[in-house]
Amino acid sequence: MSGTSCDGLDVVLIEVSAATGDFELIEFEGFTYPESLMNRLKKLGDMEVETAGKLSRDWTLWTGRKIQDCIHKWVELGGAIDLVGFSGHTFYHDPGGKGTAAIGEVNQLFAMLDLPVVADYRSADVAAGGQGAPLVPLFDAHVFRDHAACMNLGGIANATFLPASQDKAVRAWDICGCNLLLNRQSMRLDQPFDRGGLMASKGKVDATVLSKLNQWPHLHRLAPKSLAAEDLLFLHGLLDGIVLPEDACATAVEWMAMAMADAVKGHARPGKILVTGGGAFHQFLLQRWSGHLSEEWTLDVPSDLWVEGKEAAAFGWLALRTAMGETTSLASVTGATEDVRGGVLLGNFATPDRVGT
Repeated sequence: MSGTSCDGLDVVLIEVSAATGDFELIEFEGFTYPESLMNRLKKLGDMEVETAGKLSRDWTLWTGRKIQDCIHKWVELGGAIDLVGFSGHTFYHDPGGKGTAAIGEVNQLFAMLDLPVVADYRSADVAAGGQGAPLVPLFDAHVFRDHAACMNLGGIANATFLPASQDKAVRAWDICGCNLLLNRQSMRLDQPFDRGGLMASKGKVDATVLSKLNQWPHLHRLAPKSLAAEDLLFLHGLLDGIVLPEDACATAVEWMAMAMADAVKGHARPGKILVTGGGAFHQFLLQRWSGHLSEEWTLDVPSDLWVEGKEAAAFGWLALRTAMGETTSLASVTGATEDVRGGVLLGNFATPDRVGT
């Protein structure tokens, strides 16, 4: 998968029991985009159709080769690959306007890999009146039931709130900008990201800007709700106006910590909060977030394999559900009229006893 940060590609190997649903995350590989490709991806929303089409083909070719490299290496570990989940790279997401779009030439990838491929995860949910996101909560509910919530700190911070009883509905939504905000400010000092939060820890919070950030309309909307990169323009504008990048990072961190703490206190039962995504390595953000929580909640940062690979693993698991004709998104999360069986399968897929994706 490729996320909103446009920084690289995540590829994972998972194994799932088609009979019992038992799940294992086995391998993770992260690939940083070449600078030229990264810059093109960041400009995707403003491209003419022909230019975007060429980028889609180029990106798919680059992505396909990386997936091929992983497959060749992982097959040598033992066992065949049965299915590939391909999320594409979303560049337009406006469920209010009933539209979502991603680049990624699925037929091109299918021809390169000669394996069944699942893609287009979101469109069916949007067609059913949903947000088309987030989709990972169904996976969270299956794998992390012992947690009160799961928080992914990617380009955007999103949360899944897991009830103690399976009879109650899972809730989830996008909370606020995360790495998209922090990385932009880090680039002002020619750093791709704020490693460990060192930059933010040296800055001072701008109270005036913090107050204005809290007026961002998304914070006050009721769920279901989701975010796209363009929804953060208001936030970027405020942070860009802070003179020192360190102060901008410190202000962004404090605002995110408060927003995420408010979400947990308002919607999560007491217990462990699983924290994954690149933001889980931002020690200063975790420190500030924890400082806004009471002892009822503890932040649980798993192994690096899970921190880096969880989102891609979830889409692999959803690919299997698409191939088996099972639910891939929850109405309680996306706001669709009903639980949706989404995704599109290319190629023939026969369910073995155990399935690796």
